[in-house]
Amino acid sequence: MADNHLFTINGVGYNVDVTKLTRKFSVLDTDKTGRTMDGEMYRDTVGTFYNYTMSVRGKSEDPTALDAFWEAISKPVASHVCTFPYGQDLLSQRMYVTSGEQDLKLVSAKTAHWGEITVNFIAMGPKVKP
Repeated sequence: MADNHLFTINGVGYNVDVTKLTRKFSVLDTDKTGRTMDGEMYRDTVGTFYNYTMSVRGKSEDPTALDAFWEAISKPVASHVCTFPYGQDLLSQRMYVTSGEQDLKLVSAKTAHWGEITVNFIAMGPKVKP
C-alpha cells in the first residue's frame, strides 16, 4: 500500500492507528423500481455504492496527527478523494463525510487526551454501474 498507510484522504496518510474499518455496499434503485401488477419486483438500479466506517486512535509519539485527521475530515467540503483497502487491493473514490465523533478521555496538566475518532464515509457515486 502506498506510503505504508491503510488509508489516505486527498492523497495524505495520517500517523494514526486504525482500530476498526468496516466496508458496506448499497445497491441504489431509481424511482422506477417497484412491484408490478402481478406482484413481481422490478428493479431499475443506479449502481453499487461502496461506503466505509472507520475508527482511528492517536499514537503517543505523534498526538497531533489525530488532531490533523479530525481537521481534515470535518472540513465543510463537498467531497474527498479517499483510498481504502478493498479486497486484496485498494479502492479510490470520491466520498463525503456525514458525521464523526470522538470522546474526551482525560484532561491533565492542561493537555487534552482524546479517544478514538469514528467517521462515516459515503460514496459520491456508484463504483459499479449496471
